[in-house]
Amino acid sequence: MDSDNRKHNSEANSYVRKATKGKIKSDSRENSSSRKKFKLNSKNEDSIPSKPSKIAEVEIDPTVLQRRQKQIDYGKNTVGYHNYIKDVPIDKRTKEDPKTPDKYTKYSRRSWDALIKIWRIKLHQYDPNANVNCKDEPESDEESNAS
Repeated sequence: MDSDNRKHNSEANSYVRKATKGKIKSDSRENSSSRKKFKLNSKNEDSIPSKPSKIAEVEIDPTVLQRRQKQIDYGKNTVGYHNYIKDVPIDKRTKEDPKTPDKYTKYSRRSWDALIKIWRIKLHQYDPNANVNCKDEPESDEESNAS
């Protein structure tokens, strides 16, 4: 009988413990959600006056600037770029037209390389043979050499 009481007490204690733990967890969840709401509200209140202070960071590392300028010069020294500046005046350019990336804006190396790559791909639309190479036409040079 003594062992029956222990089992009953241990079951009751474990039940009480579980209930207590569950209650503690639910309380902590309520506290954390109220904390999150408080942080969000305070963040929104602070962000309203600080919007003008979101100025893009400026790159100051001379090595990075030199490397970026070299990539820009390389792109500007192409036939496609010269055709582009000749065919599309500055006031007629749209968002879809190639735009030289700003070397002074702070970017990660990957982001900068991606910008340069996209810029160069867009410049290829203005290459002199860009309209000649269509995917529908078979490449006659390779076929004639293979025969």
